[in-house]
Amino acid sequence: MQNGATKFFTVAVVLIFVYIALPMNTFAAEQINELRSTAAESADKVDHAALARHYEEQANEMYGKIEEQIEALKERSRSSYLGKHGQDIKKHVKYKIYELEKAAEENLEKAAYHRKIAEEQGLLPVFAESGDTQS
Repeated sequence: MQNGATKFFTVAVVLIFVYIALPMNTFAAEQINELRSTAAESADKVDHAALARHYEEQANEMYGKIEEQIEALKERSRSSYLGKHGQDIKKHVKYKIYELEKAAEENLEKAAYHRKIAEEQGLLPVFAESGDTQS
């Protein structure tokens, strides 16, 4: 008898849960659709020119850090690269420089993308890329 009562109780709990959870799923779906529509509307309001400037500033900071690492690498005495961990330190600094260069390039690509979008939206004046100017 306990076995039958346990099965009945389990089935009842599952049915109650389904009955309660179904309206919540439709409510959540409506909320998600509203969020998507407001996100699409606000995407048109993004200041791409400001984003382009931000990414360019980030890239310039990265290049500054690269210069600092190169100077630190040059200023270290050659004897500091001898020993058990000396070569590891040198490799680590070179790897940091490589990662910073890669991050700077990614930021410049993002800046170019946002600058292009800003020009398409008419927020920035479009300049000739040929470099030819008339005086």
